[in-house]
Amino acid sequence: AVFDVSSLAACSASNHTCQVLGLQRDISALNRDYEASSNKWNKIFAMLALSSADLFMNASLLIGTPASMAPILLEMAHCQNEEDKAGISDVYLELTDTKRCQKHDVWKQLGKKTKQEFQM
Repeated sequence: AVFDVSSLAACSASNHTCQVLGLQRDISALNRDYEASSNKWNKIFAMLALSSADLFMNASLLIGTPASMAPILLEMAHCQNEEDKAGISDVYLELTDTKRCQKHDVWKQLGKKTKQEFQM
């Protein structure tokens, strides 16, 4: 699977190098980066952000994750940017049969606001 959304472990084990173009369901936003690790983290953070019912991030997906991973998660969250995230978000929402709402748009705009603040 290119983007298995059944769990974080399944997402992490997905293929992060194969890019598929030209399908009726447009998944071309997946695996756009040359580095597989960047593609993996983009998918993981899409799941964490978009699967939350009412919070900023669905922390319940992290249950069972070793505490030693916390600094890595925080560092990778800091490295996220808004480039190509809308496409990954759209694929995730379609795969989970979830309708886009205001919460999803807030997450999408967060990276832009952070960049603008640093440029001032």
